[in-house]
Amino acid sequence: MVLNARQNTNSKSEQYQRWYPYVRGIYAISTRALAQHIAQHGSLFTRDVVEGVLNKLSECIPELVAQGVGVKLNGIGTFYPQAQTVKYGLANKQAVRNTNPADAVKGIHVRFKPEGSYLDNLTSKAFKEKCSLTWGDFDEVTRTTRGDGTVNRTHTYTPINEYVAPTQNP
Repeated sequence: MVLNARQNTNSKSEQYQRWYPYVRGIYAISTRALAQHIAQHGSLFTRDVVEGVLNKLSECIPELVAQGVGVKLNGIGTFYPQAQTVKYGLANKQAVRNTNPADAVKGIHVRFKPEGSYLDNLTSKAFKEKCSLTWGDFDEVTRTTRGDGTVNRTHTYTPINEYVAPTQNP
């Protein structure tokens, strides 16, 4: 896994100008590629059978979550619904009773909670131990405002392992 570093450019932040690592997203594999990968791991099922199951899974999880049913995939985690409420909430119990639920909710998000069991831990520190981490690039962002008011962001990538600290003259 390659980590890039990006500088905090928010001058109002206490962490202004400090550098933070982030995972460089290179690509995501398709359902077909994942099915092929699974099939190559000694599965009794061929790629097309695995792909069919994964496609059905991608239809069924949103359907169940939309009904308020969480879906737990053992060893992976749980998909569940979470309501995003309107900005100010509702004032009291009577307001709740008199409000259409659809008007009290701004949106419904599908959330994922990784499983935290001993052997299949997909959470923060334990998962980090399974990752092979290397530095990638410094990602320096330059923002310029065009005449029409839109902001253009330009990324300059410099390999971290090629960085040479500037020398100071006495």
